[in-house]
Amino acid sequence: MRNRRTTILSVLLAGSLAATVAPTPHASAAGPGEERFQPSVTYDLSVTDAERDAIHKEVEALAGRVSSARAGDGTYDPLTLVGAMLDGSSYDSISRGGTAATAYPFPVSNTEANQNEYDRKVAKLAWVVKLATDLGFPVVVQRQPDKYVYAEIGDPDAPEMVMALSHLDSPTASVSPAQLARWRDADGNLGTPGAYHSPYVKDGWVYGAGIQDDSGPTLATLLAAKALLEAGLPLDRRIRIVMGIYEDGGPGTPSTTNTATFQSIPYNSNPSFYDNWAYKNLNREEIPIAAYTSDSRFPVIVGNSGSVTPSVSMSLSADSTKAFRLTAATAGVTLREGDPTLKDIAYGSTTQIASRAIFTLDVAGAGSAERDRFVSAITAAATTKGWLPAAPRTTPKVQTTITGDSLTLEINTDVAMEMPTPQYGKNAVVWGMFLLSQGLGALGSTAADMQLKRAADGITDLFFRDGVEGEAYLGKYMGIPANLLRNPSNGTPNLTFALMGGINSETPTSFYTDASGSLSIPMYVRSMHVTAADSGQATAAVTAAFQAKGFTIGSLGSPVGAGLYVTHDNPLTALQFGSYQASIDRNPGEFADPYSLRDVVYPQGTTGGTLASSFRNKMTAFGAVIPGNERWWHTANERMKVDSAVQMTKIMADGMLEMARYSGPAGAKFMWADMPGLNADRADLDLLDVTIGTYKDASAAVGTSQLGGQALLGATSFNIPMWNGRGNSTPTASAFALGHAPGGVYLPLTDPEYQSSTYVAPMRLEFKVERPDHMSDAAWAKFVAGGYGDFQFNILVGDRVVPLAVPAGQSPDKYFSSRISANNPNAIYLSVNIAITDAPYTGVQARLADSKTDLYKVNPTYLASNPDPFPGRGAVEQRGFFVFGDGQKNAEFSSPDAVYVTVANAVVDARPSAVVKKLRGDTNELTITVQQTRVDGSETPVTATFTIDNNVAGTYTVGDYKVYVDTKGNTQVRSISIV
Repeated sequence: MRNRRTTILSVLLAGSLAATVAPTPHASAAGPGEERFQPSVTYDLSVTDAERDAIHKEVEALAGRVSSARAGDGTYDPLTLVGAMLDGSSYDSISRGGTAATAYPFPVSNTEANQNEYDRKVAKLAWVVKLATDLGFPVVVQRQPDKYVYAEIGDPDAPEMVMALSHLDSPTASVSPAQLARWRDADGNLGTPGAYHSPYVKDGWVYGAGIQDDSGPTLATLLAAKALLEAGLPLDRRIRIVMGIYEDGGPGTPSTTNTATFQSIPYNSNPSFYDNWAYKNLNREEIPIAAYTSDSRFPVIVGNSGSVTPSVSMSLSADSTKAFRLTAATAGVTLREGDPTLKDIAYGSTTQIASRAIFTLDVAGAGSAERDRFVSAITAAATTKGWLPAAPRTTPKVQTTITGDSLTLEINTDVAMEMPTPQYGKNAVVWGMFLLSQGLGALGSTAADMQLKRAADGITDLFFRDGVEGEAYLGKYMGIPANLLRNPSNGTPNLTFALMGGINSETPTSFYTDASGSLSIPMYVRSMHVTAADSGQATAAVTAAFQAKGFTIGSLGSPVGAGLYVTHDNPLTALQFGSYQASIDRNPGEFADPYSLRDVVYPQGTTGGTLASSFRNKMTAFGAVIPGNERWWHTANERMKVDSAVQMTKIMADGMLEMARYSGPAGAKFMWADMPGLNADRADLDLLDVTIGTYKDASAAVGTSQLGGQALLGATSFNIPMWNGRGNSTPTASAFALGHAPGGVYLPLTDPEYQSSTYVAPMRLEFKVERPDHMSDAAWAKFVAGGYGDFQFNILVGDRVVPLAVPAGQSPDKYFSSRISANNPNAIYLSVNIAITDAPYTGVQARLADSKTDLYKVNPTYLASNPDPFPGRGAVEQRGFFVFGDGQKNAEFSSPDAVYVTVANAVVDARPSAVVKKLRGDTNELTITVQQTRVDGSETPVTATFTIDNNVAGTYTVGDYKVYVDTKGNTQVRSISIV
């Protein structure tokens, strides 16, 4: 195959940067002598430090930071991150429900009850289209006015696409009558009509509905792609930014039957989210090879966790006659001077960990010396921890007050933390128990036998051992075997423990009853365990640990069955986790807050579903909340720090570019093709388990005997199972483990259609060939133009080489293609069309077939009486395919031992050298060597020796070369060149 066509874009992982960064010492991750946990599945990053710097520079240029602004006041640039967030949140895009029509184009209802949902969503999406267009995106697509919009960058001919899919709307939870009364406008007034969609910037925060969930982060993905567009860095895959508008309380999703009246989709099934239905079912858009949604947390969310909420209890009634007995204990949201809206975070969709705690003690029986000793011990411990003294104009983190015979200890951690991430610390109840342990311990025998001291010591030992939090909230000190604390593949915590994690009101919640002396603290336990056996072993250890401290604890059961967006060993998780770490490690000062938590941050589960749940094994949640940041979702006065928004966009852009790089030698575009006797309906990426690590390097399988003097340019092997249905669910790890067996995620081998069909997967398999270091500009240009011979594709079946040869009289352009990247001139992509059947191998057939890459297809019944709304889609083109069986019928598409591409191992560089040796009289011996470098980098010399009288200067023939030698005198070579 000769190079015949060039277009735009690229880069592979040939000389990749390993994603191995040295762990920063952090007491909460590992104690003295302990090694930080390292996931077993890793990923070699391709984005270099220089590229990361370039990306971050472009994000800063697009940030549009302002100290104060109001939406529409003309003081900010609307084509910046902050400007887009302000303008975007000025649209009332609250999802108020309603229904979707049952006929194409399935518009949502537009009624007084849903406050004209259709009109409001159409207005915001029209603004998004203009924004993307004004930002200069080369591709901006909207199929229907009330549904998603996408923008795309990259080479249109790139066979694979990566995606960020998020949503621009907000839920009604943030605008209930009670919430509306809490919203403040830019002047601080409460209850101003329309305040929730009148966003503003104040004191380094951007306020407005959707700023954090998820209009702001969705627009950040668009600006992240814009930064990549401006940076012009090489990428192999296209990048698509999809912006939906109905994630939170959207209209009822039309049924599969409704959808089928318009769109023909084999094996149709409904996604759970309306935006995913519109993208996948209504318009049957391209499925990404890898993706993320910005609608959760960094570093990576891999699925939905299970949960149980036991109470941890202890009777303190034996303390009833003692000094320093507990009389009250309450917990709530931290106070922060100058921030009257902070309390509103408690009304979000996920409850808060106690970031404020108030303990009241009866000190009637204690003298002033004991009181002073108690307070002094607490003050000293708080000072050692850096909690005191308080900075000017801030709420003290620790306060002790004695009024009469009542002593109050109040803790305010300053940052409100959410229940799903207790490992990030700031638990005021735990801090308070630690301080009580210190204070009571200073009293000596006076408090030695108090139940309150036993409770305080127990909580401290379980959650604050050695004065740190972190992994204690994963059960590190609860007797759980170390191998059960985290998933070995990706580091996901199997259990997290949020003590007093149920704060959902601004009024402090009591966890102690004085009348009965009952201390009872709710504990939110989240589970991502893979097996019931592991879960049972871990939870039994937890129960025993609390009982050993004198607590009773409610039943933990054996929580298991978490739904996974991606398998724990999916390299996409390792890619995103590694990219996140590299982003914050590149400039720790710029990412100070997330960097300080680096050692306790790993992939994890979430408390609710995200858009990733409908893209099985191809999408995670990546952002928007950065570890250590407050999570403002579904509540009044929603907001995000401007600094956090910029950090988030940098992390998103880094991860986006990393996904857009090939992780192996090849990528592929799956397509449908009409081949008699073969069923191509399952050759749809949504029905195939293809990940970024699917196409593996198989160059080691191609030996010298198979090459026959050719240079190997690329070789791959792969195995692709078929899903049992479209990727619209989040199976458990056990379902993944079952594979093709009953209850497994893959197509069962008992399926009637499977048994009666021979499935085929037509694909354009693309190899990336990077310019070798030894190849000059001229040689590379000649190579790209095919000047060193035709590129040849082969398959290796066992030890047999089978050339993929075009039949006589047919055009190679039907079977082969190539492209050159516009922003990476040092790579060429070479493609061959193959069609692998799920059947025994019986040789290779070259076959012409009508095929299409856009799988859009309108129901013929609909077309009989309606025009095709998108006549340019689903175009059929005749292509040539090399068809062969993969060896066995097993509901998987497997490559032979290798599919590979070669070229003649021609000389691409020749460098002459010469040595003159003086003989007798005027006779000299001239030895000329031409060192030849070939395509594969190997070197072969050509040497000739000449005996010369007098002057050796002149032109000589050495093999096929004419070499001119210039001398200084008769024996010193001045210069030498090939002529």
